[in-house]
Amino acid sequence: MNRLMKADLKRIIAKPSMYVIVLILVLFILFKGAASTAAGQMELYKSLFGNIGLIFLSIPIFLSVYSDEIKSGIMISMIGMGMERKNIVFSKLKDSLVLYCGTYLILYVAALIKNTVSGLPISPKQNAFLLLFCVYSVIRGLGIMALASLVLFLTMSAAGGMLVLVLAGAVGTGLLKAVQDRFKLPVYDISFMGLLDSSFADFQAGNIGYTIIPALIYLAIVVAINIATFDRREMDL
Repeated sequence: MNRLMKADLKRIIAKPSMYVIVLILVLFILFKGAASTAAGQMELYKSLFGNIGLIFLSIPIFLSVYSDEIKSGIMISMIGMGMERKNIVFSKLKDSLVLYCGTYLILYVAALIKNTVSGLPISPKQNAFLLLFCVYSVIRGLGIMALASLVLFLTMSAAGGMLVLVLAGAVGTGLLKAVQDRFKLPVYDISFMGLLDSSFADFQAGNIGYTIIPALIYLAIVVAINIATFDRREMDL
């Protein structure tokens, strides 16, 4: 599986789409006017990393890791050569993890550079929490990717997975919050995104963010369903 992962990453890194998206986000960070306060600048980063950036990064990662191999038939060929389907599921999630970590590390470094040149009194503690927020954004990305890949494995079509990815990333959080506010039901608070947000807020307040545990359990359940679904999917090899 390690050889498969290395081959996947070598193929993905050779594509320009990831570089273009990361470059646009880095330039936006560096050249957008700084906020008037350090706290405001941190909120700007969180909005970019957790919302817009997550969607723009997730699309090329999904296309590179999943869609290309479905369209080219590589995934079917690997199964025909005897590779266990669960190993394919894990390999694709590892690919996604490496790509998310790499890109968020680049964005974090760009933010540190911006902090230095902006002259804002941003403390090391604020920079540390921004790094922690990047970690949470990676977990969010993996959750979205696992959900989108579940649809892909069900249909063996990238279009359905892409639709789920965009909807879950772009409107899922806002929709759940709207339903929670309208009907006074804690649908967002108990959702994957809500639990992660609650956990990060707890850590930021100096407490232990226990709600990350059920969020990770959610993620593990979706991955398990991925494996079970893919194992039962009939394919022409």
